Amino acid sequence: MDNQKIASFWDENAPDWIEAVRAGWDVYREFVNNPAFFETLGDISGMKLLDVGCGEGYNTRKFADLGAKLVGMDVSRLMIAAARDHETEEPRGIEYHLTPASDLSMLDDESFDGVLSTMTLMDLKDYAESIAEIARVLKPGGLFQFSVTHPCTMTRMWRWMYDDDDDEKIGVVVGDYFGLAKNRRGDVDEWYFGGAPREVRQTARPFRIPRFFRPISEYFNTLINAGFTVEKLVEPHASEADVSKCRNISDTRIIPYFLIFRCTKTAT
Repeated sequence: MDNQKIASFWDENAPDWIEAVRAGWDVYREFVNNPAFFETLGDISGMKLLDVGCGEGYNTRKFADLGAKLVGMDVSRLMIAAARDHETEEPRGIEYHLTPASDLSMLDDESFDGVLSTMTLMDLKDYAESIAEIARVLKPGGLFQFSVTHPCTMTRMWRWMYDDDDDEKIGVVVGDYFGLAKNRRGDVDEWYFGGAPREVRQTARPFRIPRFFRPISEYFNTLINAGFTVEKLVEPHASEADVSKCRNISDTRIIPYFLIFRCTKTAT
């Protein structure tokens, strides 16, 4: 599957995705991922940042609102069009590019103070090439922070286990962690945001999202080989207070769904 094919999936998802995200139905983002990501990120005011896989710009705008200068890029034509339209309506000085992460040739070497990416890199076929490009455009000592689905639990084959007495979720069975087995179904997930109203979920077309499973060692060692130092790993989970507001995210207190890497480019 090449980048053109991957882009076609995201263009197909775009109309419903944009509506759902802007309606706040991505509750895992709102209650779990974003709070942990922004807490780990710290002060970014005055920094020039690249948002890799920006989609329609939801988080890009949040980064800009914290005082950073943002450039966003994405492979989906419709996502970038929506991001640019929003920038026209509510200007923040964000610049958007339509390009895969493995080709940032429109950006100069060592031109960014930081590179950010939220829930994108697991969707890239050319992960190593993308990391090399991110390293190229990042200044020595610059920040690289990204989040992905957790490689140890969100494997190609997995299913929930339930308690026999009360039918409550207690854990997951995972398999094909290394992605060595032939997958007859193809690595395209189908799902919809759990925070959407029930009537919407019953009628909405599910998102179809390509996945490129890789073990945690591949994520880690590729970063090291590209000249990054991994400073911190964060495994976000919901607080009890957040679960009281949104029961859908209670499963994040059982297994880790997500993993955040905070890295710096080694100064030379």
